[in-house]
Amino acid sequence: MRELDHRTISERGVRGSVLMTRAARGVLTSILARRPWFGAGRTWIVCGSGNNGGDGLVLAALLRERGLWPCVLLTSPAAQLRGDAAWALRWSRSLQVQIEESTPTRLQRVVPGDLVVDALFGTGLTRPVEGEMAAWIEAISSVPADVVAVDLPSGASADLPLGVGGLPSSSNSPGPIVRADWTVTFAALKVALLFAPVRAAAGEIDLVDIGIPADIELDTGAEARLTDPSEAAALLPRRGGATHKGDWGKLILVGGFPGTVGAIALAARAALRTGAGLVRAATPHSLAASITAFAPEAMTLPLPQGEDGQLLAQGAERILGGFGDWDALCVGPGLGRLPESERLVMKLLGGWRGPMLIDADGLNALARWGGDSWTPRAREIRAAGRPGGLVLTPHLGEFSRLSGRPIAELARNPIASAREWAQRWGVTLVCKGAPSVIAAADGEVWVNSTGNAGLATGGSGDVLSGIVLALLGQGLDGPGAARLGCYLHGLAADLVVMDVDRAQRSLLPSDVIEALPRAIAQVDSGERPPRWIWRSIPDTMRHR
Repeated sequence: MRELDHRTISERGVRGSVLMTRAARGVLTSILARRPWFGAGRTWIVCGSGNNGGDGLVLAALLRERGLWPCVLLTSPAAQLRGDAAWALRWSRSLQVQIEESTPTRLQRVVPGDLVVDALFGTGLTRPVEGEMAAWIEAISSVPADVVAVDLPSGASADLPLGVGGLPSSSNSPGPIVRADWTVTFAALKVALLFAPVRAAAGEIDLVDIGIPADIELDTGAEARLTDPSEAAALLPRRGGATHKGDWGKLILVGGFPGTVGAIALAARAALRTGAGLVRAATPHSLAASITAFAPEAMTLPLPQGEDGQLLAQGAERILGGFGDWDALCVGPGLGRLPESERLVMKLLGGWRGPMLIDADGLNALARWGGDSWTPRAREIRAAGRPGGLVLTPHLGEFSRLSGRPIAELARNPIASAREWAQRWGVTLVCKGAPSVIAAADGEVWVNSTGNAGLATGGSGDVLSGIVLALLGQGLDGPGAARLGCYLHGLAADLVVMDVDRAQRSLLPSDVIEALPRAIAQVDSGERPPRWIWRSIPDTMRHR
């Protein structure tokens, strides 16, 4: 964003004051849309000394032009304002806006029905907030009124990597973050707005177009892309009239172990609900009846088992012998962590010639064998003729075991971590989390935009594996199947918890499976999800 601002000003001659005014108009438009009764109470605008404070001062001037009397609280002496912020201060003063050099205790006069605008810090914050500025943040978060944050909740950094409080990981103390009811951000979403703890602090998000030229935006590039409804709709396979079950993916899932057979059963049902034409569960022979009872539409392939009930590596020969009859394979759900199971995984990886997904205990097998042993084969696997046909779906613990890196290190910058290891391994990598991050073998990264905390339940990952496998079998490449699979998985969970009798804590993986038809129908219609993360506010000054 700093680069976009700089290039728009230096290369296109757009004054910083113009961008600032567009931003402030966007904030005003957002306020009027979200608070139709706006003006009944008082508006308090807390302004820092930088450009974020300048945005707040321009907002005050715009409110004054509408006949309102906002109160601007400057957190530093007016003489410290420079550049465009100083210009905004002069404009506000010319309109007789009430401007005070104040202290945090002034916010004790805020009452219900008022509105507090957080224009303290924007994207330039790079260190924890301490002292009086921290007191300002605490005071804003404690008011008995609505709070709208300008660009970012103050105290948050726009940059990754993240530490405990949303600031760069080198920070010794995370510092406080404003808790806003909603945030109005400019030009593009900042990655920190999508990850904890900033996501929770930001509330709902309005995105304001401030007129950054499209060619500059494309040339500058982005850290990652957000999977949105239009992209999900473009990826969704659609059925024609003259088709048969063989056209919609013939899948084989390998897994199951006494006590964890539900994992492969959930994956099978999820694959069927996602439109797979045929699904077969390859599982220890003693567990085949359990699969049939839970998912009668799925076929089974009973395989030899050991004394402990685990699949034997020799079963790989039967699976690989049927390669021409099956379009995609998943191994791992409920597989178990015994040496024999690990040998089975490596045999399948070495011999399978189509799209493949490895999850759960299959990932643990890869970790035990080490990347040097399986990465060369992983790079050869294609889906839809493209690299990245091997899809790995680890949560952070599994990701740590695969990469040999600490969980804390991977979590500080999930985008960079996913990109690095997807490229290193030559795979499509789904780093499951809140939100999930999908990285392609060529370095492209997407952040999923659906889902809720109810998915933090055993079995949810197995459902995701079934969904992604079904999409691989229907002809999507690795990144496409992973992006759409994560989107549908999260959307189905969101649709369930939107029901009046449901709550996130009560969400079950089987609920997600049953909601998949609704989720697919919504994607097909192009409808916006019920918990969509942001909405657009138009640039009201593009032609001025």
